[in-house]
Amino acid sequence: MRLLPPLVVAAALLSSGCRHRRRRRPAAPRPQVDARIEVLDRARLADHAYGRVGDLRLVAGDVALTVAARPDAPGHRPLMGAVVDVDRGGDDRPDPLLWWRPTWVDAAARPHPMVAALVDLARCPDGSTGVVRTATVDGVALRSHLCALGPGRFRVRTTARDLPAGATLADDINPGTAAVRVAGHDEAWEGTTTTPWIELTEHGTTLRFESSGATTAKRNFVHIASEAFPAAVLWTADGAASDRTLTVRAADPEPAPPTAGRATLRLAFNGPAGADLPVHVMFARTSGSDPQPTLAPTARGFASGRSVYLLDGHGDVSLPPGEYRVTASHGTAWTLHQATVTLATGAVAEVGGSLRLVLPPDWIAADLHLHSTPSPDSRVTLAQRVASLACNGIQFAVATDHNRITDLAPAVHAAVLDGQLETAIGDEVTSAGTTLWGHFNAYPLPAVPEAVAPEDAVPPYYNVGPADLFAGMRAAGASIIQVNHPRMPPSIGYFDLTGFDAATGRANEHFAEGFDAVEAFNGIWLETPAKVREGVVDLVGLARRGLRVAATGNSDSHRLVYEEAGYPRTWVHAEPYVRATQAERVFAGIARGETTVSSGPFVTLQTLTNGRDGVLIVRVTVTAPAWVPVEHVELWQDDRVAQRWTVTAPPVDGVRFESRAVLYLTGDTVVTAWADADTPLPDVLPYPNARAIGFTSPRYIDRDGDGRVTVAPRP
Repeated sequence: MRLLPPLVVAAALLSSGCRHRRRRRPAAPRPQVDARIEVLDRARLADHAYGRVGDLRLVAGDVALTVAARPDAPGHRPLMGAVVDVDRGGDDRPDPLLWWRPTWVDAAARPHPMVAALVDLARCPDGSTGVVRTATVDGVALRSHLCALGPGRFRVRTTARDLPAGATLADDINPGTAAVRVAGHDEAWEGTTTTPWIELTEHGTTLRFESSGATTAKRNFVHIASEAFPAAVLWTADGAASDRTLTVRAADPEPAPPTAGRATLRLAFNGPAGADLPVHVMFARTSGSDPQPTLAPTARGFASGRSVYLLDGHGDVSLPPGEYRVTASHGTAWTLHQATVTLATGAVAEVGGSLRLVLPPDWIAADLHLHSTPSPDSRVTLAQRVASLACNGIQFAVATDHNRITDLAPAVHAAVLDGQLETAIGDEVTSAGTTLWGHFNAYPLPAVPEAVAPEDAVPPYYNVGPADLFAGMRAAGASIIQVNHPRMPPSIGYFDLTGFDAATGRANEHFAEGFDAVEAFNGIWLETPAKVREGVVDLVGLARRGLRVAATGNSDSHRLVYEEAGYPRTWVHAEPYVRATQAERVFAGIARGETTVSSGPFVTLQTLTNGRDGVLIVRVTVTAPAWVPVEHVELWQDDRVAQRWTVTAPPVDGVRFESRAVLYLTGDTVVTAWADADTPLPDVLPYPNARAIGFTSPRYIDRDGDGRVTVAPRP
């Protein structure tokens, strides 16, 4: 950073209307706050950071607020004038704030956020220099003045002109994943409440916003299935004037985990020939509440919820005394180890074993939709994300944070997992603005030079239509564009938002076809098989438009437990010929549509004839470890089940079902194989009813031989 030149400060002060006036009695000078203005001369790179070269920093003591002072790039979120970063100590590190900006709220409770037309310097009441933001927003003139009150303390005064009847000023505060507390409520609060203060805490920092009187704060999480995702806070003021203070301090220390009255469980799990094997270990009490294991400092891994992730399969775990069921896994391609152990206070017990690979080795286990701390809705560090992938047996992963470029490779190297886990850079291009179009993964993307601000590196996403969204992803270097969770409320499913009808293949005029893959199985639907079947039906609907796409299944993991990495996963067939990298082989396999999706059973579909004579012969094979339930197998012709088998044989490690089938064709068709079970998965996930589901990408059968497969509409 650099200090703003004195001449610029002087000019700015003059432009703000400061004039010398002769007075008979000079007023007593007010003590001036020790504050200064800096200009960012390098991009902010920390998680959630937005600051770009040319933005302003108001520094008071060891705390600085960064104000977005540059015009926003086209196609990116307009945040000019917002406070976008809060720093303590000058380090470029994460903080509990995505943005804080004035807004006005109309009588219908619709917010109109300020996007500043001008960010300038202005004299504060004590004579120091502050930052003023001005704009006219939907007919209302807003002026907001930010000043320092002392070390780590700031004041914002906002006024509005021409405010309509029934409207009021407010603060738009986006805390990301930070804990948000208000008067009388803990961080789980949601809805509308009256409070004179709001506190955000994360990454060791607490931000406390205060007003002179209690006003209304509103926050509604985004609820999808059984999950809840964070949302911004709207904090109203009283009419056309607002006066807020912000105090920044170190967060209170987290309480130390309990150590007294516990037992030690020594874990030791290996792969073939005794080699170290990353494992995910779940603990369940045979009676009583869920345990919260604590991992010994010497262990390589992480604890979360009632599970631990051990990068080399070995480590000591501290637990309260009692009887536990211990389940160690390495993903759906490997055997499982389960044991029951009784722990006494102060005792040391041991559980261990060997796991082995069951599935064929010429397929690569991939998770192509993942989140970590650069996403505004994830607290998972890069190290934790890498551990969760390795322990759940994922071999290839794409980092896809929301409108942010993330590279997991340094974390893989730091964890000594090179050769076990390969990663690629991607981006979940998350549409925003007045009209939403959904979420889309773009991969692979190039690494971002440190001189480039993260916000400037992503493809355009704000007020950008589908065709231009896809064009921006291609221009950024993506060879694969994947439609994520195409039917997911609220307003984030592309197929819903464009009126796509799988029965006919028709959609509205905004629907664009420039994508290569569809996430037919998203991890949030692990307990909802009907939503997964809906994804397969949509693949057929696309074939009614003449489109060929690959099916993918991905965790969309935002946390360590729940939304578990690798559940489901996309198996990609790796061609035997040599390519430069595993990544190239994966992307080529997706482009060819040689994928199969699984949260348990591994399903393959081989076409033994081409169907040109109206007769199609196929072979369906289902492979799985014995612990994965496989009870039903289906062969789909278009979007109907043509044949269904019940699997009654005792479970074994390996092939669980294999059969040839004959289909009679009257026109072009697509064929898909599916396997599932009514029995839930065992305790490899914290979900009580997670289902074992597997299905293939569609096989496109050109019955008439014209080189194009177009499926007839549903009768």
